Amino acid sequence: MSSGKIVKPKSKYYMKPLRKRNSNIDINYKGFLCSCNNREKDCIRESYQILNKAADELYKEEPTETKDEEVDISDEISKEIDSLKSDNANQKFKFNVCDSGAKNLIFIRTTMEDPVKISQHIVENIFQTKQQQTRFLIRLVPVEVTCKAHVKDIEKAFQPLAEKYFQNEGKTFSIIYNHRNNNSLSRDDVIKTVAEKVLSLNKDNKVNLKDAEVSIIIEVIRAFAFIGVVPHFIKYKKYNLLALSDNVDRVNEENTDILNDSESVKEEVAETLNEGEAVKEEEIESLNESVPVQEVVVEAA
Repeated sequence: MSSGKIVKPKSKYYMKPLRKRNSNIDINYKGFLCSCNNREKDCIRESYQILNKAADELYKEEPTETKDEEVDISDEISKEIDSLKSDNANQKFKFNVCDSGAKNLIFIRTTMEDPVKISQHIVENIFQTKQQQTRFLIRLVPVEVTCKAHVKDIEKAFQPLAEKYFQNEGKTFSIIYNHRNNNSLSRDDVIKTVAEKVLSLNKDNKVNLKDAEVSIIIEVIRAFAFIGVVPHFIKYKKYNLLALSDNVDRVNEENTDILNDSESVKEEVAETLNEGEAVKEEEIESLNESVPVQEVVVEAA
């Protein structure tokens, strides 16, 4: 007998990979940390939409030239079927949702090579057009690597990124550290390790809190760290998609309160690089020439 309930059809975005969200975070993943305010399913839907749109715009496949030679259609179909069979479910899709381990924070894993490029394309488009593209997806922060939440693991995972971004030419940078559901990892140790690595690679690397060329994002959630080096993170309002558009006032109050950055966070970590021996005295002096040492560290909202 019917219960009288209306069963809504499942959205095309909710595929099998979504049903195993509690066990699919692992090391060496790339993707995006997507923040929302309680409406996680709507956030996932919007994340898929905006990411797929950006990927299509950035990586449009050029049409292949047709040749006069005959093509055996049956052979082409067989090749396509074999290709699909050889892939597992998570490899078939460009983007797959994972449980980040924190409420209102979703991790979208990607098989795309450069998540930073995709995020930057999205935020630059919103910044230039001032058109609001999402309602439930608030922040879209690219992640270039995941690792276990231990200082040594973070140092090892960050090494290739440090060499990629900071070795060949000097850059202004900031460090943005945040943690959720993890009190075992030392904030000070992580920040000292990362800052020392950047400063040691190139003497022209400088701290700039207000207008850094790149920001080193370290999000620690439970047993994993999510790391990315993000260009113009501060200029683009910490990749807050709502704040970048002109329509932020239309967003309801429960969403807009996340836009307010806490000043207490800056005070909490103000003396991080002044403590211990991780940062050498001459490196501290070089930092003081541009920005006070205490401003190296900023906590994300």
